[in-house]
Amino acid sequence: MEAEKKPVSNKEVAKKAILVGCNNYPNPKENLSGCHNDVYNMHNTLIKRFRFDPKRIVVMVDKPGSKQMPTAANIKKQLKKMIEDADEGDRLFFYFSGHGMPICHNGEIKQAIVPSDDNLITCMDFRYYVNRLPKKATFTIMADSCCSGGLIDQEPVQVGQPYIVQPPKDQTCVGENKPKMIPYESYMANLSARTGLNDPDIGAHLFQLFGSEASIMFRLPPDQHPKPLKIDQGILLSGSEPSEDTIDDPADKNGPAGGAFTKTVVAILKGHPAPITNKKLVNKARGILGNRKKYPQHPCLYCSSKNADAVFLRKASHGLAEIGESSEDRVLED
Repeated sequence: MEAEKKPVSNKEVAKKAILVGCNNYPNPKENLSGCHNDVYNMHNTLIKRFRFDPKRIVVMVDKPGSKQMPTAANIKKQLKKMIEDADEGDRLFFYFSGHGMPICHNGEIKQAIVPSDDNLITCMDFRYYVNRLPKKATFTIMADSCCSGGLIDQEPVQVGQPYIVQPPKDQTCVGENKPKMIPYESYMANLSARTGLNDPDIGAHLFQLFGSEASIMFRLPPDQHPKPLKIDQGILLSGSEPSEDTIDDPADKNGPAGGAFTKTVVAILKGHPAPITNKKLVNKARGILGNRKKYPQHPCLYCSSKNADAVFLRKASHGLAEIGESSEDRVLED
């Protein structure tokens, strides 16, 4: 008598994405030129290469007519919704192109991205979201911004530096190439002008300006900050080391303006039609960008060792099939 076969789950993995591009900032001197192009580039890649449903991709760019401006409050609202709506095994993707910066907090240097309203979203905010993922769901973050290494607080490093030693030196770029970092002194001066406070504590300024929408790094006492889990499903692909600039390249004969990291990743994916692991993708980008004669940068990977060897945006669990997925695309979990 044959053993009874166990039913196979027909549940399809949901793939959802939030794509953010910030070209325009309160201080016009900090404006960038290629971040919207980066978002459109990633949008096309998600649909054509990874078969994301366009209806499940939220696009946020700071230009007239945008449905949602990429303020910190709007970005975090979408992140919260994506995490809360996620089911077991879902694939979640957050992409950011814009300024990043290191910040000193309680004697430590931490990382943050800078939305269009200058209200920082910090590594502790991303740690908070990663800690709330449902079982076997993964949350991949790709950050094309300066000092983005370490953007998930205390996530293990697989490629690159584990932590930031000191802030990057201001880099003077010749021509239209521009580092995607707001210098700390300039950022603090802008905040002081808006708040009227004479206080070296960045959190005091941000809390006065944004209240409950400020980062949990500044709203909560240290003993209430989210702590890293023993094992989590956060995956960070950063455009640079924690103490390094990323570059916003100008338009030229090779194409429109855009982030060097984003353009490199998209080019690698186009030239590598087979599934590629997170680690291999980052190492390829690191090899290309690290050898640039001008403005080299070194992408990093932060995640568990298991997720380092998982296929970029294609990791699937037992019984959970992705739309359009072939058997060779799967990386099965124990």
